[in-house]
Amino acid sequence: MSMPRNAIRLGLGVREGPQTEFEAAAQSYQDEYGWTVGVYRTGVWLVSGREIDALDMPRKLGERARTALGDSVPLFESPDDHGVRWVFLVVSHAGPPLPEVAEQGVDHVGAGRCVDLPPSRFGLHRLRWITEPGGVEVPDFTTVTHATLQSR
Repeated sequence: MSMPRNAIRLGLGVREGPQTEFEAAAQSYQDEYGWTVGVYRTGVWLVSGREIDALDMPRKLGERARTALGDSVPLFESPDDHGVRWVFLVVSHAGPPLPEVAEQGVDHVGAGRCVDLPPSRFGLHRLRWITEPGGVEVPDFTTVTHATLQSR
């Protein structure tokens, strides 16, 4: 059975009609990267802990880590009313939490949690890619945490 044009294939059933910006982004993440994603009214989320986790950190620390890593890692910014945080996507890490990373204000978003992805919106704030995942490899957890610790 072929799917209708403009059908949504998110594992949530198929419906005909145009996709919202968020449905289109989620479909792209699923089709291009094989990520387990979901959609809500104003955004897209990724289920962490299966293949991908996230390291969410203060912008200044993220900038220093990115300098050490270069432009070769998927990275987006997540603004809110209190400032901007940078979020690096990494290969899932099942090991114990690293207190030295948490002390720097880094949140390891691992198994059992979800990560909002661009182009999600929260009021006036919109997540945006700094380095899109296309054409770059998702680094392992240790690579990014090491760069974070070295850039203090």
